[in-house]
Amino acid sequence: MRRTFRSAVLLLFAVALAGVVAGCSKSDLKNETVASVNGEDLKVYELREVLGFRGGDAPAEKVPAERKKEALDRLVAGRLLAQDARAKGLDNTAEFRQALAQSEQGVLITALFRKEMESKGKAQDKEIQEEAKKLRAADNNISEKDAGARASQILTEKMRRKIEADLIATVKKENPVDVNQGAIQKIGKGEKVDDNAILGTAGVEKVSYGDVKRLIGTLAPDMHGAQDLSKNPMFIERVLDRELTGRALAAHAKKQGVEGSDAAKSIRKEIERSILISQLADKVVLKDISVTDKEIGEAYTEHAQMLVRDGKKVPLAAVKEQLRGFLQNNKKKKALEDYIQELKKKAKITVNESVLPKV
Repeated sequence: MRRTFRSAVLLLFAVALAGVVAGCSKSDLKNETVASVNGEDLKVYELREVLGFRGGDAPAEKVPAERKKEALDRLVAGRLLAQDARAKGLDNTAEFRQALAQSEQGVLITALFRKEMESKGKAQDKEIQEEAKKLRAADNNISEKDAGARASQILTEKMRRKIEADLIATVKKENPVDVNQGAIQKIGKGEKVDDNAILGTAGVEKVSYGDVKRLIGTLAPDMHGAQDLSKNPMFIERVLDRELTGRALAAHAKKQGVEGSDAAKSIRKEIERSILISQLADKVVLKDISVTDKEIGEAYTEHAQMLVRDGKKVPLAAVKEQLRGFLQNNKKKKALEDYIQELKKKAKITVNESVLPKV
């Protein structure tokens, strides 16, 4: 379970920190409802983000209608699964509360970036026009409208990267980072270093060796054997720097008043849904899925022509676990699809057909 919901939350953070932020103008098309799932609205900006348009500001005009419908279907499925998880009480478990608490730092950081983007991340019309002119000069097949939309995306992304870099530089200046190189080198040499040993500080924030071990376990839960990342000095330093920067950003976010803001509440809802979907998958939908040796044998026989190396048939023992993983993934995918279809049969889903083409 841990790996699944942590992966989902980490993925959500990665997307959010890359600039996936909600809209703010009530009159903007991005905030219009494109669909409703059991009374819960899905907004245009959410669909645009799924289609790869960061922030949901730029229209996805060149995206085929079929792709928009597929993306909307994925959004609907996510809402259905999260709603079902709540109906089963999975949001009242200690595991859910723990996962949500662990995500709080990411909520603050994402809300902080959103605040900075909203105040500094808007390109001027003149800049957009100049960028669009360059795009049309490079490709005269682009229409003025498409060039303008693409230019807006390019400039917004450029601003996002600058805002992010400037913000990180600011918090590091406010909270100077100090790394305990001596302790890290001892770890690399195999010498004993206690978990409570402080490996680095950023202002008043402190990160211990135990913290680093926990973080590495989150990033690589299944890694074992040959390479123990918790004893790799270079990897430790990367994880340490990221955690110190994250804590400094979260502290800065609190000073900027983002804690409890509408942005933070919106981001937390997305993370809640992500955790709930993962818990539902692990505890309900996929919990009893397994692959028997008989099924593996049948798959081996069925794909015998493909399982050849250097002109010789690959022994079953050599590919048994690979086949098990392949079959299990297929079973899980089908089980999830079937579960979603059952939820759809009982759900009230409406699509705003007049809005969908404008996405």
